[in-house]
Amino acid sequence: MSGNGLHGGAHVRPGRSRWINLGSFVALLALWWIVTLPINGKPLVAALFLPSPGAVYDTFLTLMKNGYQGKTLWFHLGISLFRFGVAFVLTVLVAVPLGLWMGMNETVKAVLDPPIEITRPMPKLALLPLLIIWFGIGEVAKVVIIVLALFPILSISAMQAVRGVGQRKVQAALALGASRLMIFRRVIFPASLPGIFTSIRVSIGLGVTMLVGAEMIATSAGIAYMAMSASDFLLTNVVLVGALIMAVLGYGLDLIARAVENRVVHWGGKEG
Repeated sequence: MSGNGLHGGAHVRPGRSRWINLGSFVALLALWWIVTLPINGKPLVAALFLPSPGAVYDTFLTLMKNGYQGKTLWFHLGISLFRFGVAFVLTVLVAVPLGLWMGMNETVKAVLDPPIEITRPMPKLALLPLLIIWFGIGEVAKVVIIVLALFPILSISAMQAVRGVGQRKVQAALALGASRLMIFRRVIFPASLPGIFTSIRVSIGLGVTMLVGAEMIATSAGIAYMAMSASDFLLTNVVLVGALIMAVLGYGLDLIARAVENRVVHWGGKEG
C-alpha cells in the first residue's frame, strides 16, 4: 500500500487549513449578523433573544471598562481560570498515573475499575447538594465537582492507552534484556501518550463546561456566574459575552494542549 494511503488523500496543507478555519468563523459571524439585521425595521430574531454582534461587542467593551457587579472582567476570568486550573492539574496528576497503573496491573484494575466505572455515568451536578454539605460553599466544593467529572475520563483513557500498546514491542524489549522500569519508560509510556493527550483535550472541554456547575455554588465571581446572574435580569448581551469568553477559553486551552501534544508526541499517528 502506498505511503500516502488513507491519510494522503485527505491531507490539507497547514496554511490552507488556517484559511478554512478562518472561513468557518467568518461564516458563523455573518450568519449571526444576518439573523439580527433589521429588515423593514424588525430583525428575524428579537434583540432580547439574540443581540447583534455589534451590540455584544459594545457590551464587552463596557464590561472591560466598568466590570460587572463591582468586579473587573479580568477578575471574573481569573477566578474561573483558577478554579479550572487547580481542578484540571490535580486530576491529571492523580488520574493519569493511576490509569497507567491500572493498565499495567490486573489486580489494581480489578480493585479500582468498578468504582470508577460506576461513578462515570453519574450526573455530577446532582451531587452539588452533597458536596455543599461535605465541603461547604467555598472553593473546595467548586474544584471537587470539576475533578469528579474529569477523573473517570482521564483514568480510563490512560488505562486503555496502556492496554493498547502492542505486545510485540514489549516482548522485543524483554528479549533484549530491558527491565520492567525501562520498558515502561521507553515503550509503554511513550506509546500511551497519544491516547492520554486525546483524553486531556476532551477533558478540557468538559472541564470548562463544568465551570458552569461549579459556579452555581454560592459565589459572587467567575465568568459563568456572571452569565447566569445576568440571565436573571434578562441581560442577554452580558450572557452572550460570558458564553463567548467561555468558548474562547476552551478553544484557547485546546490549542495549547495541541501545541504541547505536537511537541511532545511528535511521532503520534506516524507509526507504520
